[in-house]
Amino acid sequence: MDPSVKRTLTKPTNWLTFSGGLLLIFLLLRQINGRDVLDMLLATDPGWFLLACGVYVLANLLRAERFTVMLAMPGAWAPVTILPQMFALSLLNNVLPGRAGELSFPYYMYKRHGMSIGESGSALLTARIFDYVAIAVLYLFFTLRELDNLNPDAARIVTGVGVLLAISVLLLVSAPWLADAAVIFTERLLRATKRHEASPARSLIATGKQAAIALRRMRNPRTYLLTFVWSLAVWLVTFAWFAALMQAIGLKQRYPLVVVGSTFASLAKAIPFVTIGGFGAHEAGWTIGFTLTGMARETAIASGFAVNILTLLMSVIFGSAALIYLQRNGGEAE
Repeated sequence: MDPSVKRTLTKPTNWLTFSGGLLLIFLLLRQINGRDVLDMLLATDPGWFLLACGVYVLANLLRAERFTVMLAMPGAWAPVTILPQMFALSLLNNVLPGRAGELSFPYYMYKRHGMSIGESGSALLTARIFDYVAIAVLYLFFTLRELDNLNPDAARIVTGVGVLLAISVLLLVSAPWLADAAVIFTERLLRATKRHEASPARSLIATGKQAAIALRRMRNPRTYLLTFVWSLAVWLVTFAWFAALMQAIGLKQRYPLVVVGSTFASLAKAIPFVTIGGFGAHEAGWTIGFTLTGMARETAIASGFAVNILTLLMSVIFGSAALIYLQRNGGEAE
């Protein structure tokens, strides 16, 4: 087992959080008949599932396109060259605790493209912030559009999502300054503890400086605008794959309601709980969101588990193939 993964699994604080995730799953399952989830999965329509797989591939291709914009990668085929990294990232985030799969993207960008950890890591962080911006914008748009068809609590939640949007935009604007400040603080801390000459410390500072430079390069109106447009496209398609999966398990929902209902699941799953596949966090967010659309709580909980399991299945299918490809072809920089 990889030492970093072993440390993650054995760290006491992580086990405490992991136990919290298991408790959340237990509390959710107590409110439904577990047979309901199994029935949904056994009745999955193959046609709709295959369509969802196609939409899943498209969403990851759009994510790859977004990274080529942020990293200024030339060539029309550049997104295709990093598509395996997208599939691997999705799988590893689902099977490793605490979204530790995020570390795979900088690793493979270095191995396959010779790109510095600081540059690809800063692009990954920026992409995650843009995800919050895109989700918040789409939630506000579709919630306000569907307000008459939603639970009255939806109007109160709009304010909280608006605050998330404002914080995300502020982070994007101030990202280079924050990175510079973090590097300066870390350097001073290492000097104060007389560890600044150690090899790990020098590597850490070098990576931080690379990230700061990359963030300054990315923070220009054209790059940010294109990244925002691609982020909107990514999430419009992601919500479409959720809609296809809901059709697959026999729950027909209008697309605007799918956006409103699955927003909180997407946000909850992005939080680095030490869970596998986001189970517990995803279903809790899914339940909150879809009860706002008028769905019965028991149906919302059961469908949350079913959709998450089918999503995990898709990530295993495509991610396993990607990891095999990367293992065979990822040893040399391109």
